[in-house]
Amino acid sequence: MSRRFRSLLVVAGVLLLASARPASAQFPWAGARETGMGGAAVAAVADNSAAWVNPAALASLTGWNFQLLAGATAQNRNNLVGTITGLTDLPWDAIVAGDRPDLVPVALAGIANLARPGTAVVSSGTVGLVASYKGFALSIGDVPYAGIYPVVDLQHVVPGGGPDNGLAYNTTGLYLVGLSAREVRLAYGHAFLGGMLEVGGAARYVSGVTYFAACGIAGDLSCQGKDLSELIHDAFQENDRTTNEFAFDLGARLNLGIVKVGVVGTSLNQPHFDVADVPGSPGTVPLPRQVRGGVSVDPLPFLSIAADGDFIKSETLAPGVQSQQVSLGVEGKIPLFALRVGATRDLAAVNPTWVYTAGVGFGIPIVSVDVSAVWGPTGGFNYKNPDREMLGGAASVKVHF
Repeated sequence: MSRRFRSLLVVAGVLLLASARPASAQFPWAGARETGMGGAAVAAVADNSAAWVNPAALASLTGWNFQLLAGATAQNRNNLVGTITGLTDLPWDAIVAGDRPDLVPVALAGIANLARPGTAVVSSGTVGLVASYKGFALSIGDVPYAGIYPVVDLQHVVPGGGPDNGLAYNTTGLYLVGLSAREVRLAYGHAFLGGMLEVGGAARYVSGVTYFAACGIAGDLSCQGKDLSELIHDAFQENDRTTNEFAFDLGARLNLGIVKVGVVGTSLNQPHFDVADVPGSPGTVPLPRQVRGGVSVDPLPFLSIAADGDFIKSETLAPGVQSQQVSLGVEGKIPLFALRVGATRDLAAVNPTWVYTAGVGFGIPIVSVDVSAVWGPTGGFNYKNPDREMLGGAASVKVHF
């Protein structure tokens, strides 16, 4: 039993620490500059990551540009991972057998904590290669989304009971859903009114590969007796399903001197992708639609200030769990270096908190390298802390001719 719990916990940790596997809160942040500025980029984007962020901004680019980018963030909502850790530490076999009645209230309290609305781990991100020339951009990459959410059984809670109410038959567990949106994206941005207005769009051919796994705290479910490697194999191999769809983005940006205002809609048609037909499967999952706006101000030649916000609540891969972010960011430039800080808050979370970001870039006329990190107020940078609320990072390399 404890072995099963450990496997489950590690998988939760793998998704929560998605910086090791490119998989943001729900509006994926493209590149280290955007991540370092807290996700504020709809108006402020200044490179060919605009193909992902706001294709209208491609209109302002010149020459050839190439960029390799990757990034990921994940939210631990209502401390799902910490609750599972607490349950892991209990002598579950003894509780189920009725040998530790003193721990029954503790076990049931942990199960009840999982039933709180909005309890989930949600993550998303980007990894890709972008090539652009003037207003055109072509990219290949992946926009992965993941969701872990609890399924709670409050009927089977009696130690030593039978099939009708016995704790040994409790089906409380976690469902894990993943969507790897592998895509080819063609984007274009064009300037009007002497560059004051930029308009752009992106057409995306998406080969969406979905994954699904279920694990239980008690009872005979799919992860029983399996080690970590077997569980991950089941979650990311055995239950994969592929569906091919198209998705479309549209964006616009106003250039008003030192002020820019932008708006973008991503995955406007919100295509759905089939999930394996196994018990507990949601059947399909969406590539989430989002409409996001932003403003940036350059009060000094070396200073940029930006703010973004989602206009609508977007769906996540955890049923009933939504995301609606606001983002703030600042970038300061000195010779050869750019320093960035930011903050973001998900207004759709049950208990929203501010999450902080920081990044640095180094550049010479042809090549630049950027890195950034994301951390929450609880747990900080300690990836082993099960109570951490959010963690992630990003990196990118750019070449310009």
